[in-house]
Amino acid sequence: MHGGMSYADAVKIVDLILEIIKKRLVRGEKVVISGFGCFRTVRRKDRKGVNPRTGEPIVIRGRRAITFKPSKYLKSL
Repeated sequence: MHGGMSYADAVKIVDLILEIIKKRLVRGEKVVISGFGCFRTVRRKDRKGVNPRTGEPIVIRGRRAITFKPSKYLKSL
């Protein structure tokens, strides 16, 4: 035990928190954890690329991505 809780209980809590974060991001919501940072989704645009095998130009399709911006406190560590 550490901090009055078992390892198994701590794992359950972390899994629950991560599931909540994931559900909010799927809905397009911003998730802020004070003193840690902010998760949000952004839409990436289509962009040009090159096929490394053939050298032919290709279009890399846009997608939704998750970004993380650390808090000022986290950056200062």
